[in-house]
Amino acid sequence: MAGLLEAAARRPGGSTLSGMARAVRAPVSSVQKLVDGLVATGYLDERDRRYTLGPAPWMLAARAGAPPVPAVPADALVHLSGIVGLPVLLAARVGDDAVYLDWAGADEAFDVALSARVRAPLPDTAAGRVLLAHLPTAERKRIALAAHEVDPAAAAALLDDCRRIREEGHERGESGALLPGAVAVAVPLRSGGRVTGALSAADRRTGPGGRVPPAVTAALVDTAEAWSS
Repeated sequence: MAGLLEAAARRPGGSTLSGMARAVRAPVSSVQKLVDGLVATGYLDERDRRYTLGPAPWMLAARAGAPPVPAVPADALVHLSGIVGLPVLLAARVGDDAVYLDWAGADEAFDVALSARVRAPLPDTAAGRVLLAHLPTAERKRIALAAHEVDPAAAAALLDDCRRIREEGHERGESGALLPGAVAVAVPLRSGGRVTGALSAADRRTGPGGRVPPAVTAALVDTAEAWSS
């Protein structure tokens, strides 16, 4: 069932039944019964034969004391992308990965890349490093050491980056394997005082070693503060 939920979450507009069946490599007839049950219990919503995540996952997170990512309407992401002139992405932590929940302003190639790989290890992207930086100390150390098992110095450098991110309030650097050659800036989103998501903007125009303009960083910081409150 987890595979079906993830398949529905991969596309902002939802997934078709056949699309989810392909994602989990199961017959449509078998998937139909599971999907019907998920819709009935609120884990999926169905509209015009497309399935999106329902309210049940967010309710479970709230009951468990883990606040959900601040609710960000898709049109708000579109508006922000227009302001900064770059694609913007909304990410949350799932296990040791950053998962992109929604995005706006991506060109066709970027949209395909995101749709095919909506999750990446936390250390691998700017948004993921923001999420990593705000985890409890023991969790940060575990993930850093797991990412650099044979290179303690690299693990220490990653933890130093996390400290810098907390101090500066944002991360700027390589976008990672999701979009090779791009640079990105990412800022934390908070709910109830806790970091529960990350907002980022990616720029392929500058090339490796480039930097996202400071005005973009300022716009993301201001937006994140408004959305978090």
